[in-house]
Amino acid sequence: MRVERVPRRRMRATKLLILAAAVLLAPVPWVHLVDDSPPGNAWRLDGRLVVQGRLVDPPGRWSWLTVGRPPMAVEVLADRLVDTGHTRDMRAAADAQRPRVNEPAAVAVGLSRAGRDIAFGLLVEAVGPTQGYLPDQLVVTRMNGVDLVDRAAWQEAVGKAQRPVVFSGADGRTYAAPGPLLPFEQIHVVDLAPGDLDAAIGGQLASLAPVGWFRDLALGRSHGLMIALMSYADASGHDLAHGRHVAGTGGIRGDGTVTRIGGLEAKATAARNRGADVLLFPAAQAHELADFASGRMRLLPVETIDDAIRLLDASGAATPGLPVN
Repeated sequence: MRVERVPRRRMRATKLLILAAAVLLAPVPWVHLVDDSPPGNAWRLDGRLVVQGRLVDPPGRWSWLTVGRPPMAVEVLADRLVDTGHTRDMRAAADAQRPRVNEPAAVAVGLSRAGRDIAFGLLVEAVGPTQGYLPDQLVVTRMNGVDLVDRAAWQEAVGKAQRPVVFSGADGRTYAAPGPLLPFEQIHVVDLAPGDLDAAIGGQLASLAPVGWFRDLALGRSHGLMIALMSYADASGHDLAHGRHVAGTGGIRGDGTVTRIGGLEAKATAARNRGADVLLFPAAQAHELADFASGRMRLLPVETIDDAIRLLDASGAATPGLPVN
């Protein structure tokens, strides 16, 4: 009997070790790894974007770009033990960074450019208070006597520059702090789509609970430009791709302004490796690709969605691509 028990114990211990290793090496999908050299990834967008229950699939191939990867459980555990700051939990971050907010807004930009009448709202979200009596995170609804209903109202409120700054939150409370700026480390100002505009990346699976859960993570806004462009191309019938694979990255504001993003070189590498013919990116970051070996992929820096439309048409007609400088 003793001879039989020892192998069984060893087998049980081996199984437990294998299970523990599998758990420790498993990726944690709701956490983002902050790395000095993060990998870039290219993801198909055409046939994956659903607007009002319909797949958006204009001519050409379209890709959006991401950077980084989910960490393994052992990396998350190590970060918690020594507090290196190398991981970020995407469940507890600003609503302004969540796809359920940004994807409909980007679609709204494209539809607006295609001639639809779109009334944008506004989300002003403050994170990281510099005064101890303030909440960790606050949606600001009123500032300096102005209701923050849209971006024009935000500009008016900022222009008043009162001391002290007086502001109210969605929590129903009113606060005051030494002005003229909101006393928070980060202020997210994001245009909102109309409430009845439903849009999500996820294809035929967009309505499933796991996709909805994923869209509630704080994944960022860097795919806004590509969503807006593809929505415009679909709604207008304007063939922007001209048979090409178009990749790109950049946030988008309600007025069509393209905003800065992170990890541009890693994203450009992913686009090149995936065989993209064109890469669109924020013009303000063109210097980051000054020495990038793009191969046959054209680099098109843009400041607005109108720039992107114009340059895609021009490059599609075989005119010379723009240099990056």
